[in-house]
Amino acid sequence: MAIGKRIGLNMQEMSEMTCSDLIDLARSFTGKDEKKKGPREATQADIDAFYGR
Repeated sequence: MAIGKRIGLNMQEMSEMTCSDLIDLARSFTGKDEKKKGPREATQADIDAFYGR
């Protein structure tokens, strides 16, 4: 609740959100949105290099 109040939400708005929604909103509000790291999608150049074309 403190997070929601700090970013300017009222009680009604917070009651309609899940905890994870509130945390995601707080992260995007503060600019600390962590980008999910993982494998990237292969490009055609990657496929060509793999198959030796």
